[in-house]
Amino acid sequence: MKIEQLDFVIYCVGCLSDALHKSAAQVYDLLRSTGVLNGYILPCYDVLHTFSKDSLVDELTEVLKEKGAFA
Repeated sequence: MKIEQLDFVIYCVGCLSDALHKSAAQVYDLLRSTGVLNGYILPCYDVLHTFSKDSLVDELTEVLKEKGAFA
């Protein structure tokens, strides 16, 4: 993982943490356990890092829903 990708993952975790009202650790665990981190965020970094904060949160929330992260 490149430093830019690591910075982006940290940014994603922070944004989702605020939006979902969960701790950063909970969000990170959720992203890893659902495969969204390694299966979506990192492979799609080139596109995702161009999204606005709101669009990024919306996109990642939808992907998490598709993975069954929310009941």
